[in-house]
Amino acid sequence: MRTTADQLAGVLDHWKSGTGPLYQQLADAIVALAESGTLEHGARMPSERALATRLHLSRNTVTAAYQRLRDQGWLEASAGSAPRLGTRSRGVAALTAQDRFSRILVGQDPPLVALNTASPPPAPAVSAALAAPEALLDGRAALGNGYAALGDRDLTLAITDHLRRQGIAARPDEVVVTSGAQQALWLAVTALASPATPVALEAITYPGVFDAIAAAGSRPFALPMTDEGLDVEGSAKLLRAAEPDLAYLTSFNNPTGTSLADADAIRLLTAAKLAGTTMIDDRTLADLALSGRRPRPFASLGTGASVITIGGMSKVFWGGLRIGWLHTNATLAAQLRHRRAAMDLGSPALFQRVGAVLLREAYDDTLEWRLASLRESLAATRAAMREAGLDWEAVDPAGGPSLWVRLPGLSSERFAERAERAGVPVVAGAAFSVVPGAGVDRFRLPFYLPPEEMRLGIKILAERAA
Repeated sequence: MRTTADQLAGVLDHWKSGTGPLYQQLADAIVALAESGTLEHGARMPSERALATRLHLSRNTVTAAYQRLRDQGWLEASAGSAPRLGTRSRGVAALTAQDRFSRILVGQDPPLVALNTASPPPAPAVSAALAAPEALLDGRAALGNGYAALGDRDLTLAITDHLRRQGIAARPDEVVVTSGAQQALWLAVTALASPATPVALEAITYPGVFDAIAAAGSRPFALPMTDEGLDVEGSAKLLRAAEPDLAYLTSFNNPTGTSLADADAIRLLTAAKLAGTTMIDDRTLADLALSGRRPRPFASLGTGASVITIGGMSKVFWGGLRIGWLHTNATLAAQLRHRRAAMDLGSPALFQRVGAVLLREAYDDTLEWRLASLRESLAATRAAMREAGLDWEAVDPAGGPSLWVRLPGLSSERFAERAERAGVPVVAGAAFSVVPGAGVDRFRLPFYLPPEEMRLGIKILAERAA
């Protein structure tokens, strides 16, 4: 692929804001684009003369920048041809997609305190429903052949009503019932992503998306973030320049807990519409608003952008129900519904029927209970950190069940290794980072577990891993 001087100038953002001579700043900015996946491995770069003219630089400055990139292995050149991005510019290379995903899963032998997974214990409504499913389902727990491969009708209607209450003008034929939100994400990404263009992601994001991108033969590229969340101006600029087919964002970022204001979401969606990019709005954590403000669904903001909305019951009710969904246009929904049925014939019809009742009759009360439980566990976690004298740094999330913890002066990978040996596994920052080398001093600390388990986990980490 050829990268013109105009294209490169379009994605270089504030590159002169660094330190050192201009040629070094330019070289460092190109490296940052290559690391994030915005510039592809093997891409042909603009000539020195063309880039110098476009950036209003002397040709000597660009020549020196290119020479620096060649010396560091970022550029390859042969006589008579434009330089290409070399073998170092392969975007995400530090961890495989499978490595990332496996780190957030609990193995067959559960640890003492599982802090590597952000999945809650069952809500009381779920425990009561599964203890007496016949009472919940009017005496008919076992019904028909046990399959609902295309989605139970009552559950589909309950999901449709749930989406409408959030402001999405949904119809039943636009809803696909899935085996959890992870399957919804996998279906959407593998249907729409391609090897031709990358998938845009928040620079720190949910590890489960990388496997879907790899399965589609695509690659990720990073949308810039700050400590306050997504850099909307920089992300909108990158979307317009790179024109990816697909972008994936989370309502409350997993793991940082940040979210977009409505005005920022509209700005990003407007850029996506201009770029022809479909936005996946993962709302799995959207209702876990610890600060009181729930982000509005992208599909409710009236921008006209192409949006796929993903959700599920795992974070409010329980992941064991395996109930998720996606909302899209009716044509794509029909395709994905049959593709999903061919994969696993659907989650059990019994659980789908139970899910329909819980979603209609117990959602508000269960959400209130879950939020109260999260706040209690977060307070216990904070208290345990203070009592242990830990110097960990973390900002309370606006929403979601995790702290994004900084370990001053420590490697999170080595910390995670010690934590696993101590029986309290955590996930180091690299698993969430699109750019290799990012998150080296960070780890995710979920606080879904009851307060006594959180206190025990922090105590062990402080004594045996910190």
